[in-house]
Amino acid sequence: MKKTCKAVTLAMLLSLVVLACGDKIPITEMTQARSAISRAESVRAEKYAPKEFEEAKAKLLECHDLIVREEFSDAKEAAEQSGALAREAYDKSLPLLAKDTLDSAEKSLEDAEEAYAEKLAPEEYSGAKRDFDSAGTLFQEKQFYPSYKKALDADAEAKNARSVALGKKSALQESIDEVRHVLREAENYDAKTHAPEKYEQASSHLEAANTAYGAQELKKGYSEVAVAKINADEAYLIASEATAKSRLAQAGVAVEKAERVSFPAAKDDVVAAREYYSRAKTSLGEEKFKESIDSSDEAIRIATVAMGMKEAADENIALSGREEGDTEESGGDQVSSESSDYTLYTVKYRRHSRDCLWRISGRFYRNPRLWRKIYDANKDRVSNPDFILPGWVLKIPKN
Repeated sequence: MKKTCKAVTLAMLLSLVVLACGDKIPITEMTQARSAISRAESVRAEKYAPKEFEEAKAKLLECHDLIVREEFSDAKEAAEQSGALAREAYDKSLPLLAKDTLDSAEKSLEDAEEAYAEKLAPEEYSGAKRDFDSAGTLFQEKQFYPSYKKALDADAEAKNARSVALGKKSALQESIDEVRHVLREAENYDAKTHAPEKYEQASSHLEAANTAYGAQELKKGYSEVAVAKINADEAYLIASEATAKSRLAQAGVAVEKAERVSFPAAKDDVVAAREYYSRAKTSLGEEKFKESIDSSDEAIRIATVAMGMKEAADENIALSGREEGDTEESGGDQVSSESSDYTLYTVKYRRHSRDCLWRISGRFYRNPRLWRKIYDANKDRVSNPDFILPGWVLKIPKN
């Protein structure tokens, strides 16, 4: 429709040139007015200087009407007024447009900062910041159009920096997961009891970091996870030290009890328990708390096994009664009296290849894979098929 109108106006003006009989149509003034209006339009004069902009367009239309009426002098004046109004609209709009564009670029930079673009997209962010600062300087010098163009560049670069940074947000998730893992480890050492304040602080900041991650506020997320990490590490350290000291004390008691047992078959285990206890003590002194806890746990386990050997042997004597003729040697194995359904076998202590259901099955059935028969027959005594102690009396089914 606009193209059609322009074509009609142009045709009309050409015809008027012929009819004017020497009178001059203000073509130059009209062209300048239209150019000024287009220029005002480019800086959004319809928003920032609507009164002047609309009057400029109205004056140009009035110029056309005056030409049709062959009032060329008045037409020239109207065209000149149109151009002046358009230039006034431009001059009024440009500073406002430059300021709004600067504000928009500043907001985009703030969004990029929230996404931690300074860290995750440093090249893109520094370019945006540089152009934004340049735009601000140009604005202060009243170079509004160059300021506007620089602000446009800064705005686009800041948006790109944010996009690049958000593309790397998985790094924040990894940091959150690492701190969560430390907290779980701290929980294993009862951090809620030994370091309640540090544990609570770590949990609270970790939750805030997770929320910031979901909101794509990566800068805040990194800040929160950093605080969470400090508190989680401290909670873990306090709790692991307290646990290491407690376990070392328990290990000392267990080793002393095992040493008092004085059971020959358990001698090697008692020595091993003492060795692990010594390691736990050394690690605690070196503040290697996890290693100390692990060594203490192993000392307790071995000492318990050593004491279990003596208890099992004593229990076996009480159960079997050692009646005359009860035991017969078969290939070096201790076999108690038999019934029609099973043979009683006393688990032996072997230094290098301790008795297990697999080996016992191999000796009695010539097939170690039949160990489950023995396990099923002794579930009243054996709760774990991988753990039997010397001195236990097992029923070996004959069938």
